[in-house]
Amino acid sequence: MFGKREINAPRILIGGYLGIIAIGTVLLMLPASTRSGISFIDSLFTASSALCVTGLIVKNTALDFTLFGKCVLLALIQIGGLGYMTLSTTFFFFIGRKISLRDRLLFKESINLLTYENLRRFAWRVFRITIVVELLGTVLLYSAFVQRFNAPTALGHAFFHAVSAFCNAGFSTFSENMALFSSSVSGPLVVSVLFIFGGIGFVVISDLYTTFIRRQKKKLSLHTTIVLRTTLALIMIGTAFIFFIEYDRSLAGLPFHHKLITAFFQAVTPRTAGFNTMNITLFSPVTIALLMLFMFVGASPGGTGGGIKTTTFALLFRWAKDLMLGRYGKDVIALKNRIPIEQAFRAFLIFMLSGSTIVVAFFLILLIDKQNPLKVLFEIFSAFGTVGLSLGSSINPFCSFSYDLSVLGKLVIIGTLIAGRVGTITLGSAILKPHPLEYAYPEEPIVVG
Repeated sequence: MFGKREINAPRILIGGYLGIIAIGTVLLMLPASTRSGISFIDSLFTASSALCVTGLIVKNTALDFTLFGKCVLLALIQIGGLGYMTLSTTFFFFIGRKISLRDRLLFKESINLLTYENLRRFAWRVFRITIVVELLGTVLLYSAFVQRFNAPTALGHAFFHAVSAFCNAGFSTFSENMALFSSSVSGPLVVSVLFIFGGIGFVVISDLYTTFIRRQKKKLSLHTTIVLRTTLALIMIGTAFIFFIEYDRSLAGLPFHHKLITAFFQAVTPRTAGFNTMNITLFSPVTIALLMLFMFVGASPGGTGGGIKTTTFALLFRWAKDLMLGRYGKDVIALKNRIPIEQAFRAFLIFMLSGSTIVVAFFLILLIDKQNPLKVLFEIFSAFGTVGLSLGSSINPFCSFSYDLSVLGKLVIIGTLIAGRVGTITLGSAILKPHPLEYAYPEEPIVVG
């Protein structure tokens, strides 16, 4: 309880996101933000996409926005990537002020922590790691970009892409996105490392820091181990799949090492990053299907991306394996450890709510707009996973497919990307109040399967 009112952390958290989106929308509508003006719905869409670190665009970021407009986008991306509660908690730590119970609940909800211990120190550590990684990324990208642009321009592009990559936003100050550097090695590799690092989650980054740098622990936590193993498996499977399937198709004509780098980049970018080094419409249908699956899985808890998360995917897989082997226990076995069955129930709920969100959004857009169903489905997966990949607009070659949608269609996409960023359980908890039954009904089995 907080005073006489119960704290609804999810509702306050979502309210904060909506408030920041409103501020971003107003700022982007200012004459100083764009070169030729912007409509309210396009401004709302762009602000939502930036704060939810999605990368779907209905305006050409490189050409339509001024320097001020790009700074607004960068600020929204940074707030969305770190989480506004992380920034406020870091500020309280910096000035030496204690955070209230309400702020603790909000921060724990926003970063998916399991404990309330040392929240201020954790937020401060996240902030420092973010600054260091983004500055290092800026330096590395500058060395790649300065070969094409003058020093000030290269520095601006490098800083924007370092922040966008680490926050898994997918926004680019190049109209061609990273396709401009498809023939190079350093640019795509640096960007991919940044969004992989941001996507594994701040909990994992903190665990790696305390284990291998501070030497405060002897081994990594089970959470970190599962995240790293699942992430590595998905990267290897995705890279091999794209490399062999697209070898003589979309990758035909490229040197061997460029094929390998392109396959690697396009395998990791659906994990919520949204950058691309080639036109993904050239991919075969089976590769497009793989990208949608990867976008659905998304990043890891406490990271800068969306989706159902790698731990949810891994836990469901292990739970299904236990059930197939007849192990109907109270826990799920993982790496010689027991995970409480309640977390498996939560993972299944996330899976069902996420799938339902995608299905509802898909049918709504098909009812509203007469568009290509594959493009619609891909855009929805991209929005929910806060990825930013798109099969492209048929009207504006430098914008996402959302550009072709009506106002109502864009509103559906906005709702989907917000749900993907805050999480379906958080969204559901904000709408519905828990109401456990205090009694039991008679038991009677039904036939399943």
